[in-house]
Amino acid sequence: MRQKVLVCARSFQKLDGEHKKILQDAGLEIVPSGQDRALSAAELAERIGGMSAVIVGMDIVDETVFNAADMLKVVSMNGVGTDRIDIKAATRKGIVVTHTPGTNMDSVADHTMALILSCSRRIPYHDRMVRAGGWKRMAGRELRNQKLGFVGLGNIGKAVTLRARSFGMCICAFDPYLDTQFCSEHDIQACELETILGSSDILSLHCDLTPQTERLINARTIAKMKQGAILINTARGELVDQNDLIYALQTGRLGGAGLDVFEAEPPQLSPLWEMDQVVLTPHLGGNTKESALRTAYRSALNVVAVLTGGTAQSIVNQEVLAKNGK
Repeated sequence: MRQKVLVCARSFQKLDGEHKKILQDAGLEIVPSGQDRALSAAELAERIGGMSAVIVGMDIVDETVFNAADMLKVVSMNGVGTDRIDIKAATRKGIVVTHTPGTNMDSVADHTMALILSCSRRIPYHDRMVRAGGWKRMAGRELRNQKLGFVGLGNIGKAVTLRARSFGMCICAFDPYLDTQFCSEHDIQACELETILGSSDILSLHCDLTPQTERLINARTIAKMKQGAILINTARGELVDQNDLIYALQTGRLGGAGLDVFEAEPPQLSPLWEMDQVVLTPHLGGNTKESALRTAYRSALNVVAVLTGGTAQSIVNQEVLAKNGK
């Protein structure tokens, strides 16, 4: 009997390409989730029986899912962030969790720069103004010599710095695991978080969502930010306390925000929708065809590697290999 792979990640399901052929050539049966949205843990638990692998996106994979799984060997995250997967529960069950770091790097970096430009020049506002027959112009700000601060300087953050450099921006970064060689090569100033907050004209978030970083941007940290600074978030919505951000924008403490991610997605009706200094996009930073195909390809390779006794490229819970005797 062929091993089955449950595919929940929407882009993996929708796109045609080598990623599906990789699974089929390995003799695996592809089972679509049947939904054009992320699944709840309960919905995933209903489908996980008999599956040797599952490819997920924004779906919730908690202990109830692992308890319902009878044949599961690998959870392949079709992307980078694994905060919606209970890694500890997977490890206890001896289930490998993989992800695909770097595959959406260029797409998210491009989108981050698009948000920086849109906020700095109020492009969406002026577009709406002209379409409505108006001609009211609002002065923007040049990027040259603006200080761009990074919280998190992984693959995506590094890609954004290279783009920002071409605009003549000054770069500073905070990361507990900072690549000092990269910083030296690209004239990036390493700073503590407090310094980044207080000196950045534009603050861009590129860190993982952890208990330490959840609501990292809140009333206390916003109070330390430069007056009129712009916040950019293409990482995770939960990094920002949305109510505190709204208040800071309403009072003029912050000069603008470019948000691609939200605490709840899709977001509910919010004062953010009425703010001309805010640019909102529907979590599409990595949503390019090129990025989606690269990500799906890596996800499929990870599944095949685990199910055929090999070692996947990017295993999140390496300790499970020792538990499984590899």
